[in-house]
Amino acid sequence: MKFKSVSVGIGLSILSFSVSSFPRVLAQEVSSSCPLPSEIAITFLNSKCQEVKLEQPQTFYRYYSSSENRYGRYLTTDKYETNVEVIKNLALNQSWGNKATMIQPITLPAGTTVYQGIVAPQTPTKCYPGGGQQTFIKDTRDPNIKWSEGENIILKAFCCS
Repeated sequence: MKFKSVSVGIGLSILSFSVSSFPRVLAQEVSSSCPLPSEIAITFLNSKCQEVKLEQPQTFYRYYSSSENRYGRYLTTDKYETNVEVIKNLALNQSWGNKATMIQPITLPAGTTVYQGIVAPQTPTKCYPGGGQQTFIKDTRDPNIKWSEGENIILKAFCCS
């Protein structure tokens, strides 16, 4: 996911504030019980996630559609067969550009801290209900992470009407 930040200053910096551009309308309230910044916590159902330190290496999956977003911080333990299952269960709003055409196994080493929970819905919720498992990692550049080659998954037409 990409979030844009804009800062606005008024006068001689007497008043300043920051605005983050989330998806236009949030499908849930922001009140976090997740130890991550709110723009990440909101991607978890009811902004709830659990910090977990992996006791042993564990394999997760990443779904993506272009090499630019292959090494992202959002992973899942769920293995889906079709792109439509991925789009719905991981609430991948299609305006973000991820068509979920590839699956990539990723093995995180023991000792890695991850944040786990359930995927929050995105608007419109009838199209992007969420409900899948979500794992967030802070550092995708850890040299001990094993990024396997991505493979194509079954593609079906996704329609939101």
